Amino acid sequence: ALGLFAEDAGWSYRPLLDEIAATGADHVELVVPWYQTDAAATVITDHPRFSPTRAALVAAIRDARAAGLAVTLFPIVRLSAPRTPDEWRGTLAPADRAAWWRSYTARLVDLGRLAAREHVAVLSVGSELSTLDSAADHAAGAAAVAAVRRVFHGALMYSGNWDHFRDVAVYDLVDVAGLCAYFALVEPGAPTTVEDLTRGWRDMRVELERFFAGRPIVFTELGYRSVRGAGAAPWDEASPGTVDLDEQRRCYAAFRRVWRGAPSLAGVYFWNWYGWGGPRSRGYTPRGKPALDELRAFFKE
Repeated sequence: ALGLFAEDAGWSYRPLLDEIAATGADHVELVVPWYQTDAAATVITDHPRFSPTRAALVAAIRDARAAGLAVTLFPIVRLSAPRTPDEWRGTLAPADRAAWWRSYTARLVDLGRLAAREHVAVLSVGSELSTLDSAADHAAGAAAVAAVRRVFHGALMYSGNWDHFRDVAVYDLVDVAGLCAYFALVEPGAPTTVEDLTRGWRDMRVELERFFAGRPIVFTELGYRSVRGAGAAPWDEASPGTVDLDEQRRCYAAFRRVWRGAPSLAGVYFWNWYGWGGPRSRGYTPRGKPALDELRAFFKE
């Protein structure tokens, strides 16, 4: 995955895309952030600083294809002024649900037209919208997907959150059932040897394969920060933590052990290449870190 997060509208993602291709990856997930004010808002817009311009998005798609990468477009909803620290796209509660769906559908259709023109392989119609992907919103979701299918004829994907995927009611509407895979592999404070982390992933594989019952699994986000405790709280993107490059590597090593060659695994997007990386980085990016060797080995295998 590559977040299109640069604030400079003219900034080129081509060097990062070339690096991704050099790891052995064959797809890239271009992450497109959209914004609404808070969880109750009903209008979704581009952020003047943090959303890519249309020109920047088109350039990134074309650069990805020039680097030999198939493209998945992955829009995510962010909040520009959340009212509490707990508000995020997984807790949206629009004041007017119908108005929110009209705004969201219009954004998806517009992105779908662009995706069709630029020969994108996969378009995500949503990610981690846990309060809006249930049975209560199935009809609205179906109408949105139908509108997108009229303009885009590639594969459509929905990505459930790691703690909510069992309750996603819209998987039947799309071609690809995805999920963000920030599962805790150990308890907080527990040892994080490769063997410990492998046990966590092995148990989770059994549960996922039972749930999806033969339907191919795609991890739309799978990543670990290079901090101590990453294996116990992979979803935690904010706490400062102590830099621990090897715990990040061990988490990926455990993933490799459990999932390499798994017939149930149709794809995985590692989160997230964007960022400087290097030995002092606490972020998710594996750039310049030992974890990168694990990803290269996974792709090779």
